[in-house]
Amino acid sequence: MDKVLTHEGVGHCVRFDIATLEYLVSHDLADPELLREEYRNMGFKEVGPFSAARSADVMAAPYAGAIAFPLAPGTLTGTQFSIDLALAQPTRVITPMVVDLSRTRFFVDRVFASAGGVTGGAVVYDMVAQSSPYADRDVQRVEPGNEFPIVTFSRRAPAAAQVEKWGGKFFFTDEARDRNDVTQFTNAMRQLSNTIVRKINQRGVQILESLITANTRTVVGNNWSAVNTLTGAGGSNYTLYPARDFAKAALQSEQEELGINYNLWIMNPYQLFELQGIYGDKLNALLTSMGVSIYATNRVADGTAYAVAEGQVGEMRVESPLATETWRDPNGKQQTWVQSSVRPLMYGNNPFAVLKFTGLHG
Repeated sequence: MDKVLTHEGVGHCVRFDIATLEYLVSHDLADPELLREEYRNMGFKEVGPFSAARSADVMAAPYAGAIAFPLAPGTLTGTQFSIDLALAQPTRVITPMVVDLSRTRFFVDRVFASAGGVTGGAVVYDMVAQSSPYADRDVQRVEPGNEFPIVTFSRRAPAAAQVEKWGGKFFFTDEARDRNDVTQFTNAMRQLSNTIVRKINQRGVQILESLITANTRTVVGNNWSAVNTLTGAGGSNYTLYPARDFAKAALQSEQEELGINYNLWIMNPYQLFELQGIYGDKLNALLTSMGVSIYATNRVADGTAYAVAEGQVGEMRVESPLATETWRDPNGKQQTWVQSSVRPLMYGNNPFAVLKFTGLHG
């Protein structure tokens, strides 16, 4: 009872300790509107009226009713929720937890443009060809009074990409629920979400690889481990520097005349380690001067890197976003099942927007 207000350290924001405030209101020592406002700040949009004068063992209930059998009423203290509440309201508690965690270490949305939803379970698309910027037949000089030449264009057969469904489930026993084993539940949700993220990233790399293989988009790069940064008798072998690979990607873009800018390099963490060792505190200056950003992930094999034009390789669409559902075990086991799934679609239709560099690690 010796601490009623705590400062959050952000401007003049002041936060009330809920337990203390409830005690003060119940003993008619604080304005009930303060408690009502704190409940609103915690996310409860509607807080019914309650009397300031009441006994100490009667508190304002943030929930109007109890959760139906077989789950017991949920409880909420500050920002902590009970397992019963999570299992009974997957949309409110479980799904947001998965979404928030899966935002980390997710890179396919930078490779493929986010293009909305899907109808009919598939997307029909056209592949980009090297002749795309120009007509098949060249223009000609036309003499006064003569007819203009007919300019022709190539037609390419369309391709189709199918929606894929990814997900998994786990069960939570009644014993863990009754003991409110938040740690076990949180770990299970984190592992499920991390697995979904890993699978979507792996699928994105597979699509990149198939696009690269079908269109011969592989470049042999420098061995970054062999770089010599010393000057003097040995001299610096600058032609092996990673900057030469960045420049090589830009050179190929200019030669292909498709307006591609390889501004995102996706690489293994070891290649980022090599870059930091070679350039030190000058690495950011190098990347800025070349207009390149880096994303390091274990989904890319050591010694390789993908140079991509961000958001131009293809599209990523979502037929059904990440969703979570729960149900009691139908076989009479005392456990509740939790299941999360997502139905995305990814495809690559511009092979010139990606280059795969190999040989970066000897």
